[in-house]
Amino acid sequence: MSILGLIRRFFSDTSFNHKIAQYYEGVAGIETIKANFERTFRNYEKAKNKGELWQSENDLWFQGDIQLWQGFVEYVKERICVEIGAGPFGYLSPCYWIKNRIIIDPLVHHYRNYQIKKFGKTFFSSEIETYSQSAEIFVEKYRSKVNGCIICQNTLDHTDDPLLILNVISDYATDGCYLLLWTDIWHLAGLDRCHRNITKSRTAMKKILNGFGFEIIRIAKSIRDPNKYVEYGCIARYGQRG
Repeated sequence: MSILGLIRRFFSDTSFNHKIAQYYEGVAGIETIKANFERTFRNYEKAKNKGELWQSENDLWFQGDIQLWQGFVEYVKERICVEIGAGPFGYLSPCYWIKNRIIIDPLVHHYRNYQIKKFGKTFFSSEIETYSQSAEIFVEKYRSKVNGCIICQNTLDHTDDPLLILNVISDYATDGCYLLLWTDIWHLAGLDRCHRNITKSRTAMKKILNGFGFEIIRIAKSIRDPNKYVEYGCIARYGQRG
């Protein structure tokens, strides 16, 4: 059994513990970096040198919709963009073409320091503003200032208070701000101390987002085993309820 499997087995009860969840994520993130950093960073540099965007219309949110993707790119590139819970690489960090990038993740400095020590470079470069803190902690300077996009992928079910984080996200957003969200909302195979449930209902999740001021404009592609997970992903925009 892998070290990650041993950790999950050791902590396999249903009482969520944020410290244990962060320990697990930290170990998993370093293993991901060890296995994938050199290849991923090399491909990223090739794309950047060619002027390519790295991210594309083929991800789980845009699903090949080139018109939606191009509209998103044009809208966000000169605006303030935030990622909540980036993990070891992040969606936003390789987006060199976005002028203002902020990452909030309790492990972001841990990942950056390891990447620099091990490989002499990092995805979390100096032009990215980083906050190594829980997503529930509000960065006051960005209240109603994030006018580009907020990205939150595979994060909510690893946190102390998922609804508080959605409230924080809404407090960052200004009218028109995109939200790219994806999360497991229920774990059908059972919980461990690293994960929590939110709701079994995708309809309820949509209404929660509507209540925080986001209009859903596209449902994201499903990527998990439906026998084990209920997931919810979407592209939304702030400023309307519906």
